[in-house]
Amino acid sequence: MSPPLKVAVYLYPKADVLDFSGPIEIYQHHHSSNPKEDIPPPFSVTTFAHHASITSSSSALVYTPNATFASVSAHILDYDILLLPGAHWDTITELIESAAGKEVSALIKRFADAKPREETGVRILQSVCTGSVLLAAAGVLAGRTATTHHLGLDMLKRVADEAAGGDAHVNVVRKRWVDAGTTEAGVRIVTAGGVSSGIDATLWIVEQTFGKEAAEFSAEIAEFERRSGAWGGEV
Repeated sequence: MSPPLKVAVYLYPKADVLDFSGPIEIYQHHHSSNPKEDIPPPFSVTTFAHHASITSSSSALVYTPNATFASVSAHILDYDILLLPGAHWDTITELIESAAGKEVSALIKRFADAKPREETGVRILQSVCTGSVLLAAAGVLAGRTATTHHLGLDMLKRVADEAAGGDAHVNVVRKRWVDAGTTEAGVRIVTAGGVSSGIDATLWIVEQTFGKEAAEFSAEIAEFERRSGAWGGEV
């Protein structure tokens, strides 16, 4: 039996709540409701951050991550999925320009350049909403099709071009999610549109990694009506 896919979710101050909590909700689901089936959870989720506690975009909510940025970064190649949530444009800009943002960019590049683990054969770089702008700043979207929140499409193109030092040849589209294909190392890049689109993208990833029945079961448990509107192929 294959080991669970390990998911690392980066949290940062003022990140949008649903951008990360929506995908985490889906990744935390078992794919069977039969308590007699001794089946391990399909995903193992770890949140990590540069801060000991995170105040999200909703100031009423404060999160404590599972691990530090340093600890996860040191072992990032042990993870199969790296998820970057989004935030308001100003927050994203501040993060990109900060020392922490530079470390995030380096982490994204290292993850995108590493072959999938032999144990799982899967490595996916996933973003939600303006989290794709963090991918653009790291230079991993050059020559690919990508999406983000519909109000941030121009920003995504601009940041990608800045990272490339010219035209990055990024095809920016307004879609619920985009399968941008794989890197030379075999890492698949999946970008989602705004907020709730992250749930659609995550269910698609579940379908590609564990099958349609597993994705439909997860959607049913979450009482979420799956929506189409993707760009790209299949894993």
